[in-house]
Amino acid sequence: MKRDNFFWGGVLILAGFLLYLQGQGYIENVFRYFWPITLILIGGWIILGVYWKPTPSTADTFSIALGAAQRVNYRFAHGAGQLDISGGASMGQALVGTSAVGMNRSGQLNGDNLDVRVEAGPSFVPFVGPNEGVWRFQLTRDVPVSVTVESGASMLNIDLQDVRATRLVLKTGASSANVTMPARGASILDVETGAASINVRVPDGIAARIRVREGVTAVNVDTDRFPRLDSGLFQSADFDGAQDRTEINIESGLGSISVK
Repeated sequence: MKRDNFFWGGVLILAGFLLYLQGQGYIENVFRYFWPITLILIGGWIILGVYWKPTPSTADTFSIALGAAQRVNYRFAHGAGQLDISGGASMGQALVGTSAVGMNRSGQLNGDNLDVRVEAGPSFVPFVGPNEGVWRFQLTRDVPVSVTVESGASMLNIDLQDVRATRLVLKTGASSANVTMPARGASILDVETGAASINVRVPDGIAARIRVREGVTAVNVDTDRFPRLDSGLFQSADFDGAQDRTEINIESGLGSISVK
């Protein structure tokens, strides 16, 4: 049973019960209880989403074919709630993801480049977003890709460990983001945040150069792997000659930054 059906079923039961009480003379006007009960139901729906995450069916997913593309450029725009991005799209697919009300997607081939655009609205508002309360998208592992994510008040989980990502751009407001960089090749991460918590994991064997330009921000960098060279600059000893490496540039306001 879908959570939306559960919500509507609860609305009908409560509405019927209140009308019964009014008919029996226990309450005078059922409509005076409308807004309090609506807020209670929405609050309960949000809490329910924390503990009840049904497995999506194939009817709740979509895919965009890779076709003849030799590279994919992804752009995700996310309003609020939770967004999970990872590898795992089946061979021949550029993107596999959650399909629900409040999400628009497109794919356009320009020469050898496939431009994929996804707009995903709030994932916690009743009747908008996926039934499990999380937007999930899987990227191709077949060709090099670039990824841009723009979000508002979001919880972001971006795992590119097995994706051939050359660049990730993350622009976010009051968010929490967990990012895992690719485990091979050269990649760049550019982060612009407001009041956010950003946790970046660099896979073992990957060299890194990290530049942090912060406002009032707590910075925690694993200096055993990435020694400090200067204020806001950290770098692996073998970065310049490493084939598998990542360059991380973070510009942040309030919040915390962790790179390990």
